[in-house]
Amino acid sequence: MNRKNFLFSDTENGAAASAAVMSIIETAKRNTLDVYGYLLYLLTILPELGNDPTETQLEAVMPWSMTLPAYCRQMYSEIH
Repeated sequence: MNRKNFLFSDTENGAAASAAVMSIIETAKRNTLDVYGYLLYLLTILPELGNDPTETQLEAVMPWSMTLPAYCRQMYSEIH
C-alpha cells in the first residue's frame, strides 16, 4: 500500500482505526455486499444502538445477516 493510505496511522489509535475500517471493508466484500451501501448503513445505524449494544443488535448488522437492507446487497451501479 502506498503512503496515502496511512496518513492517519501515525499513532497506535490511528493504526487501530485504519485496521478496523479495512477489516469491515474486506468482510463486506467477502460477503458480496456493496461496500459503500454497507458502510452507509453502519454509520447510520450504529449510533442509534448507543454505547453498549447487545449481542443481538450487533448480530443484526453483521455482513452475513439476512436482515440487512436491500441496498447493502445491491451494487451502486444497480441502484441508479
